[in-house]
Amino acid sequence: MSGAEDPIEAENFPVALRVLPRDVREDLTAVYRFARYVDNVGDESAGDRLLALKAVGVDLHRLYDGRPTEIPEVRGLATLVDRRDVPLDPWMGLVAANELDQRRNRYESFEDLLGYCELSANPVGRVVLHVFGQATPERVALSDQVCTALQLIEHWQDLREDFLRDRVYLPQQDLRRFGVAEHDLGADRATPALAALVRYETDRAVAWLETGALLVSTLRGWARVAVSGYVNGGRAAAWQLRRCGHDSLAGVPKPTSKQIAASWARSTLRRAG
Repeated sequence: MSGAEDPIEAENFPVALRVLPRDVREDLTAVYRFARYVDNVGDESAGDRLLALKAVGVDLHRLYDGRPTEIPEVRGLATLVDRRDVPLDPWMGLVAANELDQRRNRYESFEDLLGYCELSANPVGRVVLHVFGQATPERVALSDQVCTALQLIEHWQDLREDFLRDRVYLPQQDLRRFGVAEHDLGADRATPALAALVRYETDRAVAWLETGALLVSTLRGWARVAVSGYVNGGRAAAWQLRRCGHDSLAGVPKPTSKQIAASWARSTLRRAG
């Protein structure tokens, strides 16, 4: 991603964030750019990716030790870390998730996959709570459920793309239970068995999302606006999966900004009523 691109305008960034104050937008943009950078290192870096990811961790420690950093995306976190008092652990979790991707490309059980989401998704929500100064243990627990759900829904949208990278996030136990062969994930259309499995996994992810959505009512101010945007982005994505018959192989069913906004508006009006 080029430094000139504004990720707030990217379609997978909740439309709600466009209304946030400038300093909050800047902080969330820094989070997004760092997360994208680490993912790109883990997915596309030439050479030894584990070594490259280790270099990111070393640079993060430099940042927190007050020493000069070498990676622009790490340097871009400096203002956020200083003014929001964000701990080191969430950033290192994102690095660890990408390190795990280099060593593991299958998950036997749903519980195993949740362990991956603990590293790959949940740290982002924890940072967001720090951005708004509202990170409490109770909120972090609910945020983890939201972020895990969002990660799961994204996996179900990207089944074919991940398979072509030799990554399968559908739990192996569930593939066997529904009678789905791995090579089915590389087809142009989902088999009835695969569509049934994706429906099952989507429903499970939505249940996690709705439980975690209780977080919104505990937040105040702009934090409520932003997190509501994330939650409703997940709802819109799940709706898109349902709309295409849970066949994400025929085309990744990403929700549009208008669909996210509509979901956000409906949710806001329900709470107001």
